[in-house]
Amino acid sequence: MDISERELGDPFFNEERYETYPLNKENFHEIIPIKSDRKICCIDGGNQELFPAPEYSIQLNRLYFNIFKNKKQISFKSDIPRKIEFLSLTSLNRNLQETYFKTKLALEQDSFRKYLPSEADLRINAFEFDFKLGNKALMERMASMARRFSEWTIAENIIDCELDEGDIIIKDGSLQTSHANENKYVEKVFKKAKKKGVIFTGLSKTCRLTTDTGFSLIASIDKFAEENDIRFSEWCYYPIARSKEGKDHKAAISIVKLNRNSNSLFRFEILKEQTDTMSIREILDLISFIADYSRDITIPGYPYGLFDAHQWARVRNEDIISYQTLLDSELIRKKSWKEFNSRIKAVNMHDKLDEL
Repeated sequence: MDISERELGDPFFNEERYETYPLNKENFHEIIPIKSDRKICCIDGGNQELFPAPEYSIQLNRLYFNIFKNKKQISFKSDIPRKIEFLSLTSLNRNLQETYFKTKLALEQDSFRKYLPSEADLRINAFEFDFKLGNKALMERMASMARRFSEWTIAENIIDCELDEGDIIIKDGSLQTSHANENKYVEKVFKKAKKKGVIFTGLSKTCRLTTDTGFSLIASIDKFAEENDIRFSEWCYYPIARSKEGKDHKAAISIVKLNRNSNSLFRFEILKEQTDTMSIREILDLISFIADYSRDITIPGYPYGLFDAHQWARVRNEDIISYQTLLDSELIRKKSWKEFNSRIKAVNMHDKLDEL
């Protein structure tokens, strides 16, 4: 069957892990502007590989966050750095008992280490159920965990020192985790958010969710709105699904259109335990507040704070080249370049072909 001929279907999730809701026009809610002086914080992170090898990966990692109030970016009350940059070395190791990955972190300013995860939590058995992937995918996933864990640790510090009851924190991406060690950090930050009354949310740039007919969930809701003559210029479709008991994903999931001048829809999540005590009106007021920050002409429909965070957290090609040059010089100085280069050559033919 051609994709265009598929029926829309209903949201498709694992029934054991999620409570799902069939498509229903009553789930479209208009976003009505409200006034509020609460703060909004946006967090994003980026990482790129500097040097690859079969048994290790050196990554440049960057974290950034901002805080806005009354449409203006504000200064911080604490000394938390707005941007943190660090290197990570993820290596594959074997001994008689196990095969495992471990990650070492290196910062220019050691005082920033308190905002990063423990290296002990970045030591993972290579054959755990969560990581039964091909070697390349497995190394890439492991190498990104230092950055992922760091997004949670910086969020915990921000809630602790910068935000108050009713404020909102938006993390780029889903609230879902990928490993038990990551859950440790998530549990801490969620517990702190609930205790302090800071609403924890996540907004995803991309969404690969589908319906039970294989249709894109985003596209199906967009088409469903058209078929049912939904004329709200800005709206929230809620609920789509809510996670059941489990540590790896605690979210109430919705789809939002945050600006009338944008055709983009986004997957938006709120910490489920917080929605349990919120009325639909309170949830819509929360989304309305975020929509008010999504009117910048640069990228209408996407929260400006997340756009700003993405721009500062993104690791660019020129950053990679600069760090590669510094590391090359250090390896040559220590007479380690020849051995190091032999490992790189095992995996870099793909890049050479791309250059040609």
